[in-house]
Amino acid sequence: MFHMMDNDEDGQLSLEELKDGLQKLGHSVYHPEVQMLMQAADMDGNGTLSCDEFIIMAVHLKRIGNDEHLREAFNVFDKNQSGYIEFEELEQALLHDNLHPHLIQNIMVEIDKDKDGKISYAEFKTMMLTGMDWKMASRQYSRALLN
Repeated sequence: MFHMMDNDEDGQLSLEELKDGLQKLGHSVYHPEVQMLMQAADMDGNGTLSCDEFIIMAVHLKRIGNDEHLREAFNVFDKNQSGYIEFEELEQALLHDNLHPHLIQNIMVEIDKDKDGKISYAEFKTMMLTGMDWKMASRQYSRALLN
């Protein structure tokens, strides 16, 4: 994958090469997300990814997709261990960000696909793995923090 993305064959992936390569692999990732990924993986701070840095990033992303890690993340929110993340639990988890309850409700609605008023593990997993349904709520969340 690294060599397929390295268009100029210089042994380094630029931001554009990473973005284009991810799109070729079927991952439509927005520019700010690619920038964040690049910054997190660029261990030597030179603005590009070496093959080693790319492999470390890929292994890390694979671990995030692991059910065990997702279950641990879910349990951070599911304080009462009901098997669901309820509004109050989400609100409590986001309390330190001083978000308006209406915004938290919007996030809840975006993730709660079966509209039962709570987030199941399956809904949480879908949101974490695809990220697509989370994008609108994430933008609202970011705007609220900026405001």
